[in-house]
Amino acid sequence: MPVQCESRNSINNAATRSVEVSGWDADGQFFVEIADLDLDDSGDVTVRLCHCVHSGSLVFVRFLQGEGQDAYEKSYPTPNEAQAAEPPDFTGRSRIRLTPCQPRAAHRRGDRIGTTRI
Repeated sequence: MPVQCESRNSINNAATRSVEVSGWDADGQFFVEIADLDLDDSGDVTVRLCHCVHSGSLVFVRFLQGEGQDAYEKSYPTPNEAQAAEPPDFTGRSRIRLTPCQPRAAHRRGDRIGTTRI
C-alpha cells in the first residue's frame, strides 16, 4: 500500500494534482508514495516526497483519478528523472524536480546502429 504523507498547507493551486510516485530511494529500497505534483508558471514539475531519492534517480509517476479505489484505475506510470533534490523541510518532505525520461540509444559492441530504449 502506498505511503501517504501529511499534506502540506497551501493555497488551492489549480496546477497541483495527486500522484503516485514509485521507485528506489537513496537506501536502495523500493517505495510507493502518494504525493502532490506541482506545475509552476515556468513549466517546472516538482513533487514533495517523504522518501529521500538521489538526483538522477529514475522514478515513476502515475496520476490518480477519482476517489478511493477508483483513483488507481486507468492511469499508467510514466518514467521521470529526479533532479535537484532539496534537503527535507520541517515536515520531513523533500522537493524533487522531475524531468521526463528520454529514450536513449543503446549500442552493442561492434554494432554501428543503436536501438532505442528507455
